[in-house]
Amino acid sequence: MASLLPLIQTRGNTVNFFMRRSGPELWKTLTSVSKSGQKKGRRNTRQPVRPLNRFYRIGSSPMKVEFAGLNAPMRLNDENLMTIAEQTEDEIRDSMGGTKKILEEKDTGKKKRNREKLHPMERGFSGTQLVGQKLGAPPPVDGVNFDDFETYCLEVKRTSNMTNVFGRVHTMSALVVTGNGRGLAGYAVGKAPIHRTTTAIINGMGMASRKIFHVELHEGRTIYQDFYAECRNTRVFAQRRPRGFGLTCHPRLIKICEAIGIKDIYVKVEGSTKNYLALTHAFVTGLLNQETHQQLAERKGLHVVEMSPSRHFLPQIVASPISTELKTEETLEALDRLNLDDFYGEGRYPLRKPKALPFFSNLEGHLDARWRKHPFRNQESTMIRLIADNMVPRWTRDARAAWAEQRNERMTTGVEPMPLGIGLSHVVPKKDD
Repeated sequence: MASLLPLIQTRGNTVNFFMRRSGPELWKTLTSVSKSGQKKGRRNTRQPVRPLNRFYRIGSSPMKVEFAGLNAPMRLNDENLMTIAEQTEDEIRDSMGGTKKILEEKDTGKKKRNREKLHPMERGFSGTQLVGQKLGAPPPVDGVNFDDFETYCLEVKRTSNMTNVFGRVHTMSALVVTGNGRGLAGYAVGKAPIHRTTTAIINGMGMASRKIFHVELHEGRTIYQDFYAECRNTRVFAQRRPRGFGLTCHPRLIKICEAIGIKDIYVKVEGSTKNYLALTHAFVTGLLNQETHQQLAERKGLHVVEMSPSRHFLPQIVASPISTELKTEETLEALDRLNLDDFYGEGRYPLRKPKALPFFSNLEGHLDARWRKHPFRNQESTMIRLIADNMVPRWTRDARAAWAEQRNERMTTGVEPMPLGIGLSHVVPKKDD
């Protein structure tokens, strides 16, 4: 065996700071946090203790060096303190791939989170996050079960509060709404310590189940009348829609409508659209303040008449006053003649922006083409009228020419009078030359 003794560099006085301290004490200098630092949340900024000896062990190397007294027995009268042992090809291959094996074991040791594959309609607002997904029924409260309720998480965010003892304290806040889809619903904000998102959502579900309210629904699918509501800088304009229209509104309001049971509605949101708590509060306030047809008839003392396009806008009485005396035309006041849209909307209407004109609307070629089409602007309506009145069997040149010739003969013989009007005030017979 070859000896490495001539290659060893000897040094005296090698005692230093790192040799006087143990490994745990040295790591403590990097990972320790004072009491005041722990209160301020500095523990999360410190790096963890890394197992350095996992990749490098003292006395082991790819060359298979043997140190007497370290990884090899000490023999008397042996001057070779360090020798290189002979290795086979398999041992050399295993020693070269040792680090790779450790890394592979590290990867396989991790517990991979098995995420359930959801339907695209159930994935929520952004992929695999809990925000917008169905979370099931809330836990029972005082023996009351909520098995037929469904819960949605509308928002999860981090909030902070400055205190004089602990400094800035961060917490997790979750806005949760729950409902049974038949008019019963509730919403609340659950809070939990930092990085405890699931705990915040569970706390919000418990609080929402204790704040249940009831919303009256027209025909079990939409609101009774259009309304306006606001909270802070969020303004909501809600309009009822016919059966089969669907939910056309803010994504958070869609989840609220599904929890309540609203199926057909149009909601226009103006102002702040990212303050979801104000948006929820404004919409729910508008729903709770609406009147049913019977309540409206009792308050006004008049019949409530509905003119639906399904009945060709023919009036139909849907509610009449019972405990209030019916008013007559002479006893009506000016306030009674106020439009209901102005009353419930508080004189406010959603902003309607005109449709933007295409870029070619003012180009010379486009204006020239419109001017060439101008003489034929009424041709389509004329075609429909003539075919509907059975004057022209088909809209062809021969059929139109035959109809024009027949009408000319009837006017010439006096059977049909000559139409007089704008541009034709008198008929003068042509003189014979």
